[in-house]
Amino acid sequence: MESKTTQPDYANERVFQRNRLPPRAYFLPKHNLSLNGRWRFHYAPTPLHAAPTSSDPSAWPTTIEVPGHWQLQGFGHPHYTNYQFPFPSDPPFPPSQNPTGTYETEFSIPSGWDSDGRKEMNYRLRFEGVDSAFHLFVNGVEVGYSQGSRNPAEFDVTDLVAIGEGAANRVRVRVYQWSDGSYIEDQDQWWLSGIFRDVLLLAFPKEGYVEDFTVRTNLDSYYHDAVLGVEFRLALTTGITLRVELRGSEHESVLIRKSFELGPLTTVYKCRFDISNPKKWTAETPDLYRLQIDLLDGARTLQTIAQPVGFRKVEIIDGNLTVNGRPIFLRGVNHHDNHPRYGRAVPVEFLRRDLVLMKQHNINAVRCSHYPSNPHFCMLANELGLYVMDETDLECHGLYDAKYASDNPSWEGAYVERIRQMVHRDKNQPSVIIWSLGNESQYGRNHRAMYEWVKKADPTRPVHYEGDQAAQTADMYSYMYPDMAFLQWAATRDGDSFTKPVVVCEFGHAMGNGPGGLKEYLDMFNKYRRLQGGFVWEWANHGLEKKDEKLGSIYAFGGDYGDVPNDGNYVMDGLCSSEHEPGPGLQEYKKVIEPVVVVREGDRLKIRNLYDFMSLDHLCAGWQLSRFPMRGREHAIAGGELDISSPQILAGTDKTFRIAGLHHVVDDLDEWWLTISFRLRHDTPWAPSGHEIAWAQFPIHGKERYKCLPPLLAVQRLNIRETNEAFHISCPDFSLSFDKTRASLTSWAFRGRDLLHRDGGPQLTFWRAPTDNDIYGDATDWYSSRVNQLTHQVRSVSPPVNSAGAFQITTETWVSPPGRTWGFNTTTTTAIHASGSIRIHTYTAPKTDEGDTPATLPRVGLELKLPREMNSVSWFGRGPGESYRDKKFAQRFGVWQQSVAAMTTPYDSPQENGNRTSTRWVRVENPRGFGIAATLHCDVPQRDQDEDEEGTFDFSVQRFGVEDLERAKHKAELEMVDNPFAVLRLDAAHHGLGSATCGPRPFEVHKLKSGAFEFTVELEAVGV
Repeated sequence: MESKTTQPDYANERVFQRNRLPPRAYFLPKHNLSLNGRWRFHYAPTPLHAAPTSSDPSAWPTTIEVPGHWQLQGFGHPHYTNYQFPFPSDPPFPPSQNPTGTYETEFSIPSGWDSDGRKEMNYRLRFEGVDSAFHLFVNGVEVGYSQGSRNPAEFDVTDLVAIGEGAANRVRVRVYQWSDGSYIEDQDQWWLSGIFRDVLLLAFPKEGYVEDFTVRTNLDSYYHDAVLGVEFRLALTTGITLRVELRGSEHESVLIRKSFELGPLTTVYKCRFDISNPKKWTAETPDLYRLQIDLLDGARTLQTIAQPVGFRKVEIIDGNLTVNGRPIFLRGVNHHDNHPRYGRAVPVEFLRRDLVLMKQHNINAVRCSHYPSNPHFCMLANELGLYVMDETDLECHGLYDAKYASDNPSWEGAYVERIRQMVHRDKNQPSVIIWSLGNESQYGRNHRAMYEWVKKADPTRPVHYEGDQAAQTADMYSYMYPDMAFLQWAATRDGDSFTKPVVVCEFGHAMGNGPGGLKEYLDMFNKYRRLQGGFVWEWANHGLEKKDEKLGSIYAFGGDYGDVPNDGNYVMDGLCSSEHEPGPGLQEYKKVIEPVVVVREGDRLKIRNLYDFMSLDHLCAGWQLSRFPMRGREHAIAGGELDISSPQILAGTDKTFRIAGLHHVVDDLDEWWLTISFRLRHDTPWAPSGHEIAWAQFPIHGKERYKCLPPLLAVQRLNIRETNEAFHISCPDFSLSFDKTRASLTSWAFRGRDLLHRDGGPQLTFWRAPTDNDIYGDATDWYSSRVNQLTHQVRSVSPPVNSAGAFQITTETWVSPPGRTWGFNTTTTTAIHASGSIRIHTYTAPKTDEGDTPATLPRVGLELKLPREMNSVSWFGRGPGESYRDKKFAQRFGVWQQSVAAMTTPYDSPQENGNRTSTRWVRVENPRGFGIAATLHCDVPQRDQDEDEEGTFDFSVQRFGVEDLERAKHKAELEMVDNPFAVLRLDAAHHGLGSATCGPRPFEVHKLKSGAFEFTVELEAVGV
């Protein structure tokens, strides 16, 4: 290996290892010892200040936990950037200010590994992950060097270790925060350093051991029978017996038991076995067999290796990615290794929890972004059933130009070595169906070198790389965040005669309140054969738990540690929270990718099986017919089970049923809904029986009562008193005041009890606290137009007029921001009925001759402030969680009840949240049932023309005002807000969410465009 002697190893792109053993498949020998735990630690600002090799560690002031990151244990601080480097960019040179951590621990060879003072073993030290580079010393002797943070490093230390009772061995690891490798590890995540994965002492018997092995399964042209091939790389000093045994997935049937005699000079041995019709591994049917490899010296077992085997074959057929001959659909997600307290030192139990949650939410594929995960990750995916795109630890996004690294021949060795490490480690994992050359590293000669190496080393899997837009050295086209027009072009440009599929490696950027528009993506995927799905970005937020003097515990993002430069909260872009709790985005994704779809065709239902391999026999299908009286509770009228197993509904087929229970439906003004739920029939490793996989709802009858508002009828006389600034209206049961200067109600009381907080009457508003997606999209226009600063200028207030049993007050206002000429001419008619109900009709339209009117608006509706004690919310519409016009399908129709606190979605970064859409009515009450009921009818613009949207509105109820949400950086700040009111918003329309943080703004159909709006709100006192 060529070396530039004037440069240290960590600043030389040509030196990425010294004395590191060749990569191999992941397995641990019987004799292994974990060195995890507390290590002595010395922290220095540069390598020149690092502890000398001869220094006495007893003088070091502290210890540190391994695995772990030193920034999370009090040394230095975490630093977040998306792709800009946090140091001057001058590859291959890292910054001179290069913090260096020196670790040291001791171990003794366990008794029984060697005997009589003789070394009977070869010893190795294995590091599963060290960021970013390190030198290793054992007993004062330098052993070697390694870089490639998320790849393992293994060193032979046989000649350096001391054996025997009481013999101690000292391990010292000098870790550099930055290296030349940092330039190609520029992934969108925290910069965190240290020994963050397991450290192990391994021992292999000197007589002989398996150094490496490769398992391959092949299926015949009918995908029926299989061939199991195993290739061994051996280190033998004597003749041995190699025994291979394959057991069935239930561990009782033995399919193979063969022994082979090998001589001492054997270094490579290959064997193959014919298997008659084994169960096939897929993400839907993760059937595994147990391969056991024994190395025997007579009656003594030298080595035993157990490896799960999944019989499957991955191919590109007719331009489609296939498993076992069938095209597959990737319902995928991108997954980073991150834990809110341990960073990338993620416990295996936490990883398993992630994968279990994925399965529970219908996800069948995961992209390891953008590096190989913990070695247990793929083994968990084998067991649970997930397709894995294994990605090389390679990203140099911040270099921008391929000339610096990707197309620079001096970096070729480092590039190829990184994929070599990954492929050898994970080559035996059936869950891995695609290799990826890395992420966002431009495209150059070194990618071609990687592709050529991997195709020779493993021709059984296709290769992905999004940066190769022409797919010159990739087996599929891959794109990030396409809009619908581009995606349609990609699907149709070659007609039906294409040779490579399209996979969207990143879409639906799940930052904050979003992503919106997932259903449109799935509809497009399902429309074209070439589109085989993709991977939402990304699984979870990367917030790190941090103690704040004022706020207590927060989930920190860029800048919270004084890290400069930084990219703020861009690291909070997951479907799950920083604690990896499912968020609304994950619920939405589960719904739109559900593998069972129901379509209504008149009085029949067609059930479609969208699985790639399974029938629906593993599911139960229950139905329920419900009746919803006006402002009443749900009444379950009838229910039962649908027989979806006889005959079977095979993968890709459908079956039609008559709608059950229709004879119960009464032709009245109530709403009738049919709900169908598909649940697991039996327990699985990832969910218990009864877990819901899919559901569907259909309106059967009703909704006429919501299409128009009934006329107001007089019941008793109203008294009116006028002053200079207000109208005061009352009767024996209620009283209210209407402020002429504000053109709004300021008080409303019923039998002495307030229905409004002081001066909290209905006000026309257009603003919402911008979501992350708004900020990177339409909010730029909104702020420029000062939509957040709209004021109400009263032009006229007419005296109350008695009309149809109610006093009507009509106002004309000009709603406009300071310093701008655009605005809305608004006419509001407030009708106060003698019964105490209030009807507010609003017509508002922009000036047509003002060019600075924003193209879109955040929302439009009325905002009220209610007394704090009104703490219970019930409504009929979508629920129980939040929903928006382009993120609503996970929420089902029903009558729901929640506390005001539960109506807030606690995003790690506060923003607009908690909206409920498709609402028929809403009530907000105090513990005694006293409160307000509201409905809204919108004439202009018309709501979505879906059957379930007609005559509905949006609403939200929260303890926070929009200013509170805009001001807060962390949700802990909202927990300190103690407003004496609740804010009720009744909205005619909302702008969509989209995914503009990295992707398209809301699709055209989901935009709230500036224009005329006309709607009527009716408010009533309840519980009086």
